Amino acid sequence: MRRTVVALVLSVAALAILSLGGARVAQAGKPTIGILGLEVIDDGGGIDAKTTQFAKELTEALRQRPKTGTGPYALAPGSDKDLLEMKLLSGCENEGKDCMAQIGADLGADRLLFGKIEKRSNGYQVSLKLLNVASKTNERSISDIVPFAESTGANLASWGKKLYAKLTGATDQGTLIVKANVDRGTVYLDGQVKGNLSGGTARIAGLSEGKYDLAIEAEGHLRYEAKVNVGAGEDTTHEAELEKNAIKVGGDGVGGTGGSGGSGGSGPGGDGVISGSVSTDERPGGGYRALFWASLAATAGSATGMTVFGLKVRGSDEEAKETAIRDWQEASGMQLDLDDACADASDRLGGQGVPDRDLLVTVDDKCKAGKSHAMLANVFIGTTAVAAVATVYFYYKGYVASKQSTESVNAVGKKRQKRQKAVVTVVPTVTPNQVSAGVRIDF
Repeated sequence: MRRTVVALVLSVAALAILSLGGARVAQAGKPTIGILGLEVIDDGGGIDAKTTQFAKELTEALRQRPKTGTGPYALAPGSDKDLLEMKLLSGCENEGKDCMAQIGADLGADRLLFGKIEKRSNGYQVSLKLLNVASKTNERSISDIVPFAESTGANLASWGKKLYAKLTGATDQGTLIVKANVDRGTVYLDGQVKGNLSGGTARIAGLSEGKYDLAIEAEGHLRYEAKVNVGAGEDTTHEAELEKNAIKVGGDGVGGTGGSGGSGGSGPGGDGVISGSVSTDERPGGGYRALFWASLAATAGSATGMTVFGLKVRGSDEEAKETAIRDWQEASGMQLDLDDACADASDRLGGQGVPDRDLLVTVDDKCKAGKSHAMLANVFIGTTAVAAVATVYFYYKGYVASKQSTESVNAVGKKRQKRQKAVVTVVPTVTPNQVSAGVRIDF
């Protein structure tokens, strides 16, 4: 198949910069990584301006990742070069390991990231490699299709993060650091408890990139709400200012007026609110309350299982599968189907004369393990949903409906008290910093 590449103009300045190679500026002692501009390949259909622009913008998105300072590498100072430019300067006819390692050494990089882009019918096929400059070995290689609809703007930046993370092992998760003007409090993200303030600070790690609804609840303060945006591989700090609650319940003077302050056990200076009702021997909703706690425990257990297996599928299982695929491809010199490598491996094992069969069997085993864990994660998703619905139902029956029943009994008791001609007097007290009431009963 005929292959041509985009021509680049070399300048004397570029040659001068190259001659300076070897200077390294690393962040906090991190190894450096050189990221060469991606090469656009023409397989006969021609190279259009959109493909060239996509290659340029994706290269920049990849170079942004080590600049954040949170990943495993710092960007090498000579990373503003293109792959084709460096191959021509170094006299490399292809991307052989020895030649590419020399380019990495000239750039002062410990690792070299380079690759190519080919336009397909459904998007741009991006093939990337990560070379260890010192050992002259390819540590990892990946190939993925970026759909045309996701090749610009925020979607393209997201692809840059994803591809860089897969190739270098950099995390695609971020950390949210919340700093508030209160010492203690509960931190919620999207309505779920995610941590607690200690000394006015909470650190929530392992968050997927995206936007979250943040809420903070602290005693004596109004609920705080805000939206936060967490970046992949980054620490995001949010400053929260909680307002004090202007209404103080149960403050000074609770316990009534005159000489009845001792009634009910709350006198001057008390800090509690005491209320009473007609007592009954029964405890309505007791059975439903027990079921509520049981279903709540089941929900928590299912959610834990869902999280464990979900993370395993996205983490170690995916890594093991990609490693097995890469080992077989490097040993056999053949490629598996980019769209469904697992199905391709299974089909090949059904035939005869498969090279490096043991390595291909390993690929098939890793694929099956991943599918099994994915099925378990899906099962836990279903059980979590069912248990959550049951929890809500039993809570209503055990606490809400039973409370209404108790209030009905209390209403009957009040009618009885009325027939006995009891006189109940409630004296409210409202001040700028206090809401209280005194109760007097005369028989």
